[in-house]
Amino acid sequence: MARILIICGGTGGHLAPGIAMAQELVGRGHECRLVLSRKEVDSRLCRQYADFPVIRAAGMPFSFRPVGFVRFISGVVRSFVQAYAIYRERRPDAVLAFGGFLATSFVLAAFLRDIPIFLHEANRRPGKAIRFLSRFADRVYLPHGIKLRSIGRLGARHLGFPVRRDVYHIAKDEVRPRFGLSPHAKLLVVFGGSQGALALNKWLESNLDDMVAEGVNVYCITGIGKGEDSFEIRRDGEGNEVRVWFVSFADNMGEVLSAADLVVSRAGAGSIAELVECLAPAILVPFPYSADKHQQENAAYMEKRGACVVVEQSRLGDLRAEVLDLIFNDWMLARLRENLRALNRGNEAAAIADDVERRLADNSPRTSLLAEAEGETVSTP
Repeated sequence: MARILIICGGTGGHLAPGIAMAQELVGRGHECRLVLSRKEVDSRLCRQYADFPVIRAAGMPFSFRPVGFVRFISGVVRSFVQAYAIYRERRPDAVLAFGGFLATSFVLAAFLRDIPIFLHEANRRPGKAIRFLSRFADRVYLPHGIKLRSIGRLGARHLGFPVRRDVYHIAKDEVRPRFGLSPHAKLLVVFGGSQGALALNKWLESNLDDMVAEGVNVYCITGIGKGEDSFEIRRDGEGNEVRVWFVSFADNMGEVLSAADLVVSRAGAGSIAELVECLAPAILVPFPYSADKHQQENAAYMEKRGACVVVEQSRLGDLRAEVLDLIFNDWMLARLRENLRALNRGNEAAAIADDVERRLADNSPRTSLLAEAEGETVSTP
């Protein structure tokens, strides 16, 4: 049995795969602890996984603004001291980190303590933390087709996004009754990732009457602090019942996405992985200010494989027509579902766990230090 510390706080895109890996590793008899930030999104998502021990770490996201940068540096120093104390008190056998502002301190402290380090990058444009920390890692897991020059040839594996066990595809005739919907009703789901998206919320508010008039049921996940929870039953143009939900957070994403005919979503790697897992056709609206434009890269990859439609945020005025054209086009929805099915490579959490176990059993020197590169480059297919 190994003791593994999983650094995954800050956003749902980091926390969800961390939980998925904890589920897999604990199921194999290993001991896992999760390192989370103090943000509300971490607290909310972890409520249903109370069996996993949690460490709350100090830290602030990176910012170029002077005040934000000072807070970031202060958070790095405080979390580094915290990490070093944790490792000295009860040394883990490995550290598995998913990027974000907490990863830097805990990975550097692990490197100084000679603790094996595993990094996971889910986006097709690796983030600053992963690009910097990859040179210290024993293994880096990257999306298929993505390369980082700063790691040795043997230090990388191309594996996908670990999805939580409770997020999986459910047949519509089974899941629709849980929402009070008939098998033939149309359901549009709108969400902006773990933290919501004000632009998508506002778009829906402006176009909700049109959706209802066309008989489209709507389930909107607004994000914590971005709206009040509500449910109402309205009537379409022919007097038929139409259901409308606004919720700040959903604990049942597998059910929600499986029930959907169409999803309007941001293009974070976690959201995309859950869409693929639940075979949910989507219109992706990449966040235009995402770091290194990683959401645009994610969306472009999906679009090239015929697994989504992409609408840039600058074209939100076209989104209403795109939604109404697509949600009633059963042939096109079926094609999108088939292409999503082709992208599902199976249990990525199990594949990563297999590799972690092999590396820990191998006890070979760090391969990531074989290549000392002057910088990092990222290639995309």
